[in-house]
Amino acid sequence: MAKTKRHHLTAAPILCMMVISFLSRSAVAAFTTTSSSRCTPAFLQLRHSIRLCSTNNDSSTDENTTTSDTWQNPRSRWARKKHFNKLKMLKEQEQEEQEKGSNSSLDWDSFDFSDSPKMDKRFKNKSSSPSDETGIPEHVLNTISTDSITYQTYLQSEKSIDQDTSRRSLESQSEILSLSPDIVKRSIDILTPYIQDRRMERIDEVLNQRTKHTRFLYENPSNPSNVFACLRTLDSFGIQYVDTIVQSDSYQGKAAVNQKRGMRTAMGSAVWMSIRQFGSLEDAVRHLREEEGCLIYASDLNPSAKDVRDLVWDVDFDDDNDVVVGGELTGGRVTDGEDGKMHKKQRPICIVMGNEDRGISDEMRELADETFYLPMCGFAESFNLSVATAITLAYMSAVSTRAGDEDSYDLKGPLRPGDLDSHELQCLRLRGVLNSLAQRRMGKALLKKEGIVLPKSFFNF
Repeated sequence: MAKTKRHHLTAAPILCMMVISFLSRSAVAAFTTTSSSRCTPAFLQLRHSIRLCSTNNDSSTDENTTTSDTWQNPRSRWARKKHFNKLKMLKEQEQEEQEKGSNSSLDWDSFDFSDSPKMDKRFKNKSSSPSDETGIPEHVLNTISTDSITYQTYLQSEKSIDQDTSRRSLESQSEILSLSPDIVKRSIDILTPYIQDRRMERIDEVLNQRTKHTRFLYENPSNPSNVFACLRTLDSFGIQYVDTIVQSDSYQGKAAVNQKRGMRTAMGSAVWMSIRQFGSLEDAVRHLREEEGCLIYASDLNPSAKDVRDLVWDVDFDDDNDVVVGGELTGGRVTDGEDGKMHKKQRPICIVMGNEDRGISDEMRELADETFYLPMCGFAESFNLSVATAITLAYMSAVSTRAGDEDSYDLKGPLRPGDLDSHELQCLRLRGVLNSLAQRRMGKALLKKEGIVLPKSFFNF
């Protein structure tokens, strides 16, 4: 008897739950099937609201099946609303970026500063990431401490990359100019049929106005947007040769190192110019002085600096001090092979621009032949780097005149368009043709078919 009683007591809760469940389902069914004639207006309005919400939920789910799995709570209208607002905001941002053009890649013909110039995403090299070059994933670099061994290893890897970039940039210049004139001419003849006539005319027009008498040197710049803007300005004034000094130890902190990486992308995007990178100030000055014979004019605000309008641009080589220029020993006078007359050969100019915040270094200040400043009369303390470059070039252009149109030795002033020698001009012309092909791989294939293999320097764009 006790067992039977115990059994009924155990089954009682289960029976109660079944009865409650049955009654609840019956009530819901009765609620949804009640005739509208027997319901009050308030009840009808409530039932209509329930059905309307159910219909909206079903349609929303059908229209957004691709994003419903991202909701934390599919039944929460608040979660759905938050999700849709976020998608709407992202879409508006994307449209705004497309209108501004900041979502596109670097464009040499037209470039505008972004809202964040120092961290512009366009200067992130998409073909390589920190993990590709240094072996350390980018998400790890953003979380580790600057005192950690991993970060110090990363800095060492970056230093090696800077040294390799400097070495390759110096080799690139010599490789291009060491190519025989015959190979250069044959290569141009092979590729020219694949270039539109209008494009070839534009290439020749631009290169015929290039000058090598003046070059610019940037010492440890830090803003890739500024560097890219400077290069475009130099290109517009006909400057062909640009040098940079990138000392790895001068870039401290994660932001500075990332900006330095962006500068490598900016300089690599200047396919129409000849750019060299030096790893130290001493190497740069030695190349400029001993191999190029340049006068070094550095922009600085020291008390002894001259007004840019007072600089002397036309300086002859010293008759007593021979200088090696282009690998040949040259004195103060050279012979023009065309007319047989003796002409004074004047020293080329190198304009040095310092870091955006620190300016030029003390070593550069001591080694420069002259320091100069740009006149200002406002409350601002200095110009932006790209603006300073443009103003300096404007002053230089104003004093650059032709004493005669027929003889290249009659050119005066720092900017002397058309002073590139014939072989140098043809090498740059070949590089311009390769860069103008619809598919850049085509050039290498067409030349290889004719038995011509150009150095890699021609294809580094």
